[in-house]
Amino acid sequence: MMTFRQLPATNTGDHSMTQILSATLKAELKNSRIAANIARSTAEVFAEERHFSGNVQEFGHTFELAVSEAFTNSVNYRDPSIKDITVTIGFEEESNALTASVTDMNAPFNIHPPEPEITEYPEGGFGLLIIWKLMDEVSCSREGQRNALSMKKFISRP
Repeated sequence: MMTFRQLPATNTGDHSMTQILSATLKAELKNSRIAANIARSTAEVFAEERHFSGNVQEFGHTFELAVSEAFTNSVNYRDPSIKDITVTIGFEEESNALTASVTDMNAPFNIHPPEPEITEYPEGGFGLLIIWKLMDEVSCSREGQRNALSMKKFISRP
């Protein structure tokens, strides 16, 4: 579930609008680009609202890349008998950190893959390593038949 805090209602002429309270995003197999864009936008808004002293776009790009890698792993390593897969992407705000979670109905996986000896640079196979390098905290849990990958990035250390 992607949660946004309530923003004040705005009045535009004779229409009153309240911005998003909360939303649930279920990204389908073909929507990894949408998931990545939502991750970047959410992270940038989060950083801006907290007057992040660093590069807001870089903070957003970090989330975009990490969520994109996690989403791609969910799709690429799914059970081949599953034609359509639903990946749920959520965000949780703390005062000094943003956490993204990616859950799917795939088989369990090793969250700590061995560091490969890189003699060539083949496409693929580096998603979890990229996530580990970009994010401050990474964890994975198994909830029933679902994998839940949690990735946290601090805007300032506690």
